[in-house]
Amino acid sequence: MDITVKCTRCRHQCPSSDWVNIPSKRFSGCTEKTCPKCGCRSYFDMTPQVAWCWASGLIEIGDQLPADAPDGGGAIEICAGPKFALKGTLAALARRGYEGQLLVPGVPEASGQRKKADALAAWLNWCAKGNGKKSSDGVVFSGGHA
Repeated sequence: MDITVKCTRCRHQCPSSDWVNIPSKRFSGCTEKTCPKCGCRSYFDMTPQVAWCWASGLIEIGDQLPADAPDGGGAIEICAGPKFALKGTLAALARRGYEGQLLVPGVPEASGQRKKADALAAWLNWCAKGNGKKSSDGVVFSGGHA
């Protein structure tokens, strides 16, 4: 599978198949993939992913948003971005549950659907302030609407 990667040193972005195999200096008889521009051996995985939350406040990450249920209920998309940055960004901004899962702050404690939606909208508006900044690493949060 050919994924898009970005060099950690020179930030050159290309398919992983474009990386060059060179003889390894550490292991005889082996090769290492290196950046075609600078020779670096490490990269970021730029595979696009999406994160969503459920009515319970539980946040999940995957390649695509799950389909809505027949009754109209479903997941709400909260952000999208490259695989290397999405989980770390969410881990910094979300709340941790008892089993280590990520939760939208304020949603699990809210008493009604309207209060849950208001808590989600407030959190998304706060998170979206970082959209477009260099430090966001390409992670874009949905605008919070209630």
